[in-house]
Amino acid sequence: MRDRAVERPLFFEHSLNSYSRYLSIVNRKATEPVSVSQSYLVAWLLAAIGCAFVALITRLNEVTHDVFHEMALAREFWQSGVFHTTDVFAFSPTISPVVHHEWGTGFVFYAVSEGTGWGLAGLTVLKFALIGVLGWGLFRVASMRGAHPYVFCILSLAVFPLIWVGFVTLRATMFTLVCLTLQLWMQEWDRRGYRWWIIPWWCLFVAWLNLHAGFVVGLGIMGLHVCDSALTAWLQTHSWRAVLQRTWHLALLGPLVVLALPINPYGWDYVPYLIRAISMPRPLIAEWRPLWHTYQPLLTLTEFGITVLLILRVVPQQKLVDLSGLMGLVVSGLLALKHLRHGCIYAVIWVAYVPAWVSRTKLGQEWIELIDRHRLLALRLAQIVVLLSVGWAVRYEVWQAKLTADPEQEKYCYPVGVVDYLKRHAFSGNLLTPFHTGAYVTWVLYPEVKVSLDGRYEVAYAPGVFEDHWNFFDGKLEWVDFLEKYPNDAVLVQQTDALRPKLEVLRDQASDADASAAEGWHFVYEDDAYAILARRSSSLPYEDHRVKLAH
Repeated sequence: MRDRAVERPLFFEHSLNSYSRYLSIVNRKATEPVSVSQSYLVAWLLAAIGCAFVALITRLNEVTHDVFHEMALAREFWQSGVFHTTDVFAFSPTISPVVHHEWGTGFVFYAVSEGTGWGLAGLTVLKFALIGVLGWGLFRVASMRGAHPYVFCILSLAVFPLIWVGFVTLRATMFTLVCLTLQLWMQEWDRRGYRWWIIPWWCLFVAWLNLHAGFVVGLGIMGLHVCDSALTAWLQTHSWRAVLQRTWHLALLGPLVVLALPINPYGWDYVPYLIRAISMPRPLIAEWRPLWHTYQPLLTLTEFGITVLLILRVVPQQKLVDLSGLMGLVVSGLLALKHLRHGCIYAVIWVAYVPAWVSRTKLGQEWIELIDRHRLLALRLAQIVVLLSVGWAVRYEVWQAKLTADPEQEKYCYPVGVVDYLKRHAFSGNLLTPFHTGAYVTWVLYPEVKVSLDGRYEVAYAPGVFEDHWNFFDGKLEWVDFLEKYPNDAVLVQQTDALRPKLEVLRDQASDADASAAEGWHFVYEDDAYAILARRSSSLPYEDHRVKLAH
């Protein structure tokens, strides 16, 4: 009698039969392919993992500030017909040329939001489309390497605390994760003796370097793949001729990379920018700090430790030919420890490789047998996870891309009220802005308003500009002097900045006609999140929209 827990439509049986035949052909060293009797459970387990991941990132629907300076560049191009390599958005000191390594991402974002008429909702559609491609790609790579779907699903959970960094709405990092996954897929074809993958990889590489400077990660992983292939061939044959026969085609990658590098709007100027950007320290940027600076360090480090221990356990049980990719995994793990933003890269490579290694061990076989013995229970648990995850996602409106203006919900919220105020009163001039707000101000108010700083950091601004702003808003500078350092017409200050209490002195001087330089400024706008200072010569009227803060 057939188990009612695994009943399924006939078309699903046919689909899984095809999948099983595919595994038996492609996976030369794979474990036994999934039997038809497991298909229904596998589908629900994959659905559960996908829905659980969506639930994990569902509260990351706050639009990241980088979106706006990226889209502003695209909009400026379409409106002026000129692709600027000098800055047009800031009044503070900038560099030349301005090499915006995420320019392609900005054009994609602009197309899916403004081009479609969907607005910011288009970013959410794109985000989940990329997540779908990423999930499909990782499952394909893991399956090609011999991972059992049960093991793939179980181990995917282990990296959730590491992978979330790349999935806010929306970052160019997501393109790097997707491109990296596609590259890992192509590397698997290379290990099977195919050569055709080099041309699509080169096309992918050209697109990647125009979307995000994270293509350097892919280049590094490919370089390790070349070393890995040559080393494996030598250890297996001890013949240089055999090594050459197996890897000669990889020598073409070097010239192809050199040919690809200038295929961007900046030409060869991209390379010196890249060298400078990679080598510069970023101690004040949170995502460039070590992994233990993440928002849940204990959980994250525990999960990271589990992933490392699992590698140490299963690697000694593998055949040499099955350990391809280990060097890339180790390097990405070290990068994740050093910079928490690289945790998602490590997680992607880990999910692609480790499930196959575990599937070939006694531990993996025990997991598979345990789930098969309790298939009905596993099915019900998967269905419960799907229901709870969908409910959670609906609760937090996963389909919405948000611009939160409430500081109690987001520490670095958006100055929505400020921008509306300046727009209503037709403000035109230079606005001194914090790092995380400048891009949004530019997106809404440019060209009438120029900013002093936005999220482009080393891309556009001269050395010291970011640091000066950081110290100013942190109350570490003589703020009176700083206000006169740049040609500001108004200043945007977040209510939670350390500087903010020091500005209260300006209220006491509101009627002083013989004000000093410090007293030449006054408040013109306040809400619970932000305040605006303007010169007394400004015609901006005072408005107080504070609700939660005491007057």
